Amino acid sequence: MSRAFFQQVAFICLLFMMQTGCTTSTIVNLTPPSLPRNAEGLYRFEASWESNQRSILDESLEAFVVMDGVQYPMEPVPVTHHRWEALIPLDQKRALQHYHFKFVYQANQFPQARPDSLRTDPFSLEIIEPNQP
Repeated sequence: MSRAFFQQVAFICLLFMMQTGCTTSTIVNLTPPSLPRNAEGLYRFEASWESNQRSILDESLEAFVVMDGVQYPMEPVPVTHHRWEALIPLDQKRALQHYHFKFVYQANQFPQARPDSLRTDPFSLEIIEPNQP
Protein backbone atom coordinates (compact mmCIF):
# COMPACT_ATOMS: atom_id res chain seq x y z
CA MET A 1 0.00 0.00 0.00
CA SER A 2 1.31 3.38 -0.95
CA ARG A 3 1.73 6.43 1.18
CA ALA A 4 -0.69 8.35 -1.05
CA PHE A 5 -3.41 5.79 -0.30
CA PHE A 6 -2.97 6.24 3.46
CA GLN A 7 -3.05 10.02 3.05
CA GLN A 8 -6.32 9.77 1.15
CA VAL A 9 -7.85 7.54 3.83
CA ALA A 10 -6.65 9.89 6.57
CA PHE A 11 -8.09 12.87 4.67
CA ILE A 12 -11.46 11.14 4.24
CA CYS A 13 -11.56 10.22 7.96
CA LEU A 14 -10.67 13.79 8.94
CA LEU A 15 -13.33 15.17 6.61
CA PHE A 16 -15.93 12.78 8.08
CA MET A 17 -15.03 13.79 11.64
CA MET A 18 -15.30 17.47 10.74
CA GLN A 19 -18.71 16.91 9.14
CA THR A 20 -20.19 14.94 12.01
CA GLY A 21 -18.33 16.51 14.93
CA CYS A 22 -18.92 15.50 18.49
CA THR A 23 -22.55 15.83 19.44
CA THR A 24 -23.54 16.23 23.03
CA SER A 25 -26.85 16.77 24.77
CA THR A 26 -26.98 17.67 28.44
CA ILE A 27 -29.73 18.23 30.97
CA VAL A 28 -28.79 20.66 33.73
CA ASN A 29 -30.72 20.48 37.01
CA LEU A 30 -31.63 24.01 38.17
CA THR A 31 -33.69 22.83 41.16
CA PRO A 32 -32.06 23.59 44.50
CA PRO A 33 -31.20 20.56 46.67
CA SER A 34 -33.55 21.78 49.43
CA LEU A 35 -36.66 23.93 49.64
CA PRO A 36 -38.71 25.16 52.61
CA ARG A 37 -42.00 23.36 53.16
CA ASN A 38 -44.95 25.45 51.97
CA ALA A 39 -48.66 25.33 52.78
CA GLU A 40 -49.73 24.72 49.15
CA GLY A 41 -47.50 21.67 48.79
CA LEU A 42 -46.42 22.76 45.28
CA TYR A 43 -42.72 22.79 44.47
CA ARG A 44 -40.97 24.16 41.38
CA PHE A 45 -38.63 21.85 39.46
CA GLU A 46 -36.41 23.43 36.81
CA ALA A 47 -34.00 22.14 34.19
CA SER A 48 -32.26 23.38 31.08
CA TRP A 49 -31.52 21.50 27.88
CA GLU A 50 -28.20 22.04 26.14
CA SER A 51 -27.39 20.33 22.86
CA ASN A 52 -25.24 20.84 19.82
CA GLN A 53 -26.90 17.95 17.99
CA ARG A 54 -28.34 19.57 14.85
CA SER A 55 -30.55 16.63 13.95
CA ILE A 56 -32.92 17.25 16.90
CA LEU A 57 -36.27 18.70 15.86
CA ASP A 58 -36.72 21.51 18.43
CA GLU A 59 -40.51 21.52 18.05
CA SER A 60 -40.61 17.87 19.15
CA LEU A 61 -38.78 18.43 22.45
CA GLU A 62 -40.77 17.44 25.56
CA ALA A 63 -39.53 17.49 29.14
CA PHE A 64 -40.66 15.54 32.21
CA VAL A 65 -39.89 15.26 35.90
CA VAL A 66 -40.10 11.59 36.87
CA MET A 67 -40.96 10.70 40.48
CA ASP A 68 -42.04 7.32 41.79
CA GLY A 69 -42.60 6.14 38.21
CA VAL A 70 -44.92 9.06 37.36
CA GLN A 71 -43.97 11.47 34.57
CA TYR A 72 -44.95 15.09 35.26
CA PRO A 73 -44.81 17.26 32.13
CA MET A 74 -42.70 20.38 32.20
CA GLU A 75 -43.45 23.62 30.36
CA PRO A 76 -40.95 25.83 28.53
CA VAL A 77 -40.07 29.00 30.46
CA PRO A 78 -41.13 32.06 28.42
CA VAL A 79 -38.41 34.36 27.07
CA THR A 80 -35.62 31.86 27.77
CA HIS A 81 -34.19 29.27 25.42
CA HIS A 82 -34.45 25.57 26.33
CA ARG A 83 -35.33 26.12 29.97
CA TRP A 84 -38.18 24.09 31.44
CA GLU A 85 -40.16 24.11 34.70
CA ALA A 86 -43.00 22.33 36.46
CA LEU A 87 -44.97 22.93 39.65
CA ILE A 88 -45.51 19.54 41.23
CA PRO A 89 -47.54 18.63 44.32
CA LEU A 90 -45.49 16.64 46.81
CA ASP A 91 -46.58 14.52 49.75
CA GLN A 92 -46.38 16.85 52.77
CA LYS A 93 -45.33 13.96 55.01
CA ARG A 94 -42.17 13.17 53.05
CA ALA A 95 -39.01 15.09 53.80
CA LEU A 96 -36.98 13.65 50.91
CA GLN A 97 -38.11 13.26 47.31
CA HIS A 98 -36.08 11.44 44.64
CA TYR A 99 -36.55 12.39 41.00
CA HIS A 100 -34.91 12.59 37.61
CA PHE A 101 -35.50 14.52 34.39
CA LYS A 102 -36.35 12.96 31.05
CA PHE A 103 -36.35 14.74 27.69
CA VAL A 104 -38.02 13.11 24.70
CA TYR A 105 -37.46 14.30 21.12
CA GLN A 106 -37.40 13.39 17.44
CA ALA A 107 -34.08 13.32 15.58
CA ASN A 108 -33.78 13.62 11.82
CA GLN A 109 -32.58 10.41 10.28
CA PHE A 110 -32.98 9.14 6.75
CA PRO A 111 -35.65 8.30 5.61
CA GLN A 112 -37.70 9.68 8.53
CA ALA A 113 -37.30 11.15 12.01
CA ARG A 114 -36.72 8.68 14.83
CA PRO A 115 -37.74 9.01 18.49
CA ASP A 116 -35.00 9.38 21.10
CA SER A 117 -34.67 10.46 24.72
CA LEU A 118 -32.19 11.46 27.39
CA ARG A 119 -32.55 11.15 31.14
CA THR A 120 -30.48 12.30 34.08
CA ASP A 121 -29.11 10.42 37.02
CA PRO A 122 -31.34 10.61 40.12
CA PHE A 123 -31.49 13.77 42.23
CA SER A 124 -32.89 14.35 45.71
CA LEU A 125 -34.96 17.26 46.95
CA GLU A 126 -35.09 17.78 50.70
CA ILE A 127 -38.15 19.57 52.07
CA ILE A 128 -37.12 21.41 55.21
CA GLU A 129 -39.29 22.96 57.89
CA PRO A 130 -39.32 26.76 57.78
CA ASN A 131 -37.70 28.58 60.69
CA GLN A 132 -40.15 29.14 63.53
CA PRO A 133 -40.03 32.66 65.14
